[in-house]
Amino acid sequence: MSASNSPFPADSSGVTAACSLAAAGVVVATLAELPALRDRPGGPAGRPMPSRFLRHSDEQTVVGLAAVLRAMDDSALHGECYDDWGVVAAPVFPGRLGGAATFTKFCEGGTAAISPHIIPQNSLHSVAGAISVGLGMHGPNFGIGGGREALAEGLTVALSLVDHANLPGLWLVLTQWTPEPVPDGRGSTLTETACLGIALALRMGVERGTVLRITLPGRKPAIGTTACDSSRDAFQTTDPGLAGGHEPLAELARWLAAGPVGRQSAAWSFALPWGGQVKLVQEQYHQQAKAA
Repeated sequence: MSASNSPFPADSSGVTAACSLAAAGVVVATLAELPALRDRPGGPAGRPMPSRFLRHSDEQTVVGLAAVLRAMDDSALHGECYDDWGVVAAPVFPGRLGGAATFTKFCEGGTAAISPHIIPQNSLHSVAGAISVGLGMHGPNFGIGGGREALAEGLTVALSLVDHANLPGLWLVLTQWTPEPVPDGRGSTLTETACLGIALALRMGVERGTVLRITLPGRKPAIGTTACDSSRDAFQTTDPGLAGGHEPLAELARWLAAGPVGRQSAAWSFALPWGGQVKLVQEQYHQQAKAA
């Protein structure tokens, strides 16, 4: 999304929208770890899933669903009914590995060698659709982004959609490979990589705790930059999938991994390509900053 088709006026300023972050889940899996996660995305204590439900799913669908199941384990969501929740998924280049393998199979064996699952399981809407169907949700579900600006577009759409009286909650699912893989044409990669999934449970309104808010500052910040209000040392991790690289989604994963939702004193912020800014911050911390 560019500045020309931004949903907000270019001269706007101040807080435009805000919602509460009830819980979050982060999952990182290498190619070697994905088969086990595909069979049991929620672990021994996870919600029951249909047998082999993820058999044909893209890797980003697998980690996205696993991240949602991990967030559901948060005590803040215990007893929650998800029947009417919505799902917005923002994957980055979904289906690349499966797509490359499909082209290879077609060249070698023609149409008979191609799986019919490639289209429904490797499209932009596959991640959101699988999560909604697998967990029995009946709210809206769709994919947004698909490219390098998926994080910005997913955050913006989620903040626009969650502010609806008929929607008790919304899952924002953000997925990508880190670093972006080089497909080998056989369903694997020529480079080492890990698949990252983040699930944010969003609710309408601003409650005490962590708040996701969008702000339109008077001047346009640098495109796609992230910032934290404390030193980088607070976001150190032993997870090899997050240790290298400084992509915005990996930065968000490090921020969430720094402590339980609602206990981070520093804020995470992300500059949108059209000049706005999205921030995750504790409401109490935000009020103290405004007073200062």
